[in-house]
Amino acid sequence: MATIKKFEDLEIWQIARELHLQVYNITETKPTFARDFELKDQIRRSSGSTMDNIAEGFGRSSRLEFIQFLSIAKASASEVQSQLIRSIDRKHLDHDSFTFLNEMALKVGNKIGAFIKYLNETDIRGQKFNNRISNAEIIKEANTQQNNSKQQTTNIINTEGAAKPLGAYPHARRVGDLLFLSGIGSRSAIDNSIPGLELDSEGNILKYDIVLETHQCFANVKAVLEASGSSWEKIVDVTVFLTNMKKDFPVYNKIYGEYFTDVQACRTTVEVKSLPTPIAIELKVIATI
Repeated sequence: MATIKKFEDLEIWQIARELHLQVYNITETKPTFARDFELKDQIRRSSGSTMDNIAEGFGRSSRLEFIQFLSIAKASASEVQSQLIRSIDRKHLDHDSFTFLNEMALKVGNKIGAFIKYLNETDIRGQKFNNRISNAEIIKEANTQQNNSKQQTTNIINTEGAAKPLGAYPHARRVGDLLFLSGIGSRSAIDNSIPGLELDSEGNILKYDIVLETHQCFANVKAVLEASGSSWEKIVDVTVFLTNMKKDFPVYNKIYGEYFTDVQACRTTVEVKSLPTPIAIELKVIATI
């Protein structure tokens, strides 16, 4: 493989850029899509995250960090595909537009996967990846980490894919083969905003949208799981905190069913008077690695 000196030369970044541009144009020009602010924002952020994580990973100092960010980019491309399905279900897209965008998202995801495989298997050392370690060194490092884990089995995880913690605690902590997530709410990782929330001048809640907050909350949990080396399917226990059980439970429970049908994690739902920020929902999750 020829030496790549800037991320713009990467084919996967070029395809991801085109995907984001097409997503932006279609969500801007389709009238019904333009009014679906929540979904429009989500799919734009996911397509943008695909190209941005490729670029950030390229700019990192090590091959292993590059692989990590490529994995995040690949996951974002899959999110685009899921959001495209939601879009056609809501009749925002015609069949041709859906097929065009879905094939592009699938293409970039597959090419990122192939590039990750290349980086994992090759022992070639280039100027860009002069910190690359060989397969033998990777195995040696893995064995060393396994031995060290007998003495210290905890790992602390934080990610930019979810809103920054409010205090001295991480997004998640690994203990052996279990992953414990801190309470994850619906604040956006991008600007700390809460989707659908309106406050008065004194900070009192005028209006909130449990649908938007539930989707955002689940997206944040998914980001933390993937940054920790786990996944949505490995969730085993969920505690859900709602600030208005009577009003919000039916809506949240329906959305929950869409996300967790095949997961079948244990669940507890409780009502609390308030949460640390003016969010309406928060999840406490345990998963396996």
